[in-house]
Amino acid sequence: MKEFISGKIRLRQKIRVYLWVIIIIWTLVVALSLLWNITQIKNNTLTEAFTDATMASHKDILYRQWASGHGGVYVPVTPGNPPNPYLAQIPERDITTPSGRKLTLVNPAYMSRQVYELDAAQSGLIGRLTSPNPINPKNAPDEWEKKAFSHIRAGEKEFSSVEKLQGKRYFRFMSPFYVDKQCLSCHARYGFKEGDLRGGISIAINIEPLMARAGKRIGTIALSHILLWAIALTAILIGYRNLQFEEQKRLVAEMEKEKLIADLRGSLDKIETLSGLLPICASCKKIRNDKGYWEQIEKYIGERTAAEFTHGICPECKSKLYPELDQK
Repeated sequence: MKEFISGKIRLRQKIRVYLWVIIIIWTLVVALSLLWNITQIKNNTLTEAFTDATMASHKDILYRQWASGHGGVYVPVTPGNPPNPYLAQIPERDITTPSGRKLTLVNPAYMSRQVYELDAAQSGLIGRLTSPNPINPKNAPDEWEKKAFSHIRAGEKEFSSVEKLQGKRYFRFMSPFYVDKQCLSCHARYGFKEGDLRGGISIAINIEPLMARAGKRIGTIALSHILLWAIALTAILIGYRNLQFEEQKRLVAEMEKEKLIADLRGSLDKIETLSGLLPICASCKKIRNDKGYWEQIEKYIGERTAAEFTHGICPECKSKLYPELDQK
């Protein structure tokens, strides 16, 4: 019985270990799934910002190519659009229309800067032209742009990263542009040759709104994962409890069966003790035990069975031993 109980205890311990293994594995699966989803959401957010920056940069390059292909464009002279001092060497930088309207030549760089200022006021996108060898000091690169130019010189087609700017998180993107034939009319005098790295279009997109939306999606997905984990864990614990209950019932039944078997075995042992031929004295009715000693039949049977004896006298013996009682 002790071996049976100890075996059942070891089985319970194994089941408990298996339970913890299942819980740990399930928790890891849910955690890895949540981590993968969070990573995907963040990557998608950065991909969205990268796509927006790439499209803005591509659009700016097209504007620049269009303006370069026409040698610049003439616009009215205004307080916000004075003649460009860096084009003073061009004879027709400033012209007057037959009606007397004054126009000034706007080159691609000047045009791009004005477009970026207008875009920043309307959409919040920060963009500008910058160069490692700027003609206009305002186009000198900042520290991040210097790092971007070093990556581009090393062979990268573009460079991007998430940086703090104006106290907010911005996705910064740099796309290079190179000197072509149209550029030489203005830049050849500064020593540039066709194919040289002229500069880059630096784009900065505020990703705080994108990250806020991503945070809400992450919160929703995290809540759904927690609920899924809790529901499955509850089902596992309920199954474990039912298994324990059934095992307890089985243990009680087994113990009762073992007790019954032990009782039957004991009864069989007693029955076997009294089976076979018993030598009994023909006169005094004593029985000879296994060791060869003669003992009273009451003692012999009492030691080997649960029977108890009480004394009486049968009618024949009473007539034989006490005839006077019969006469009365």
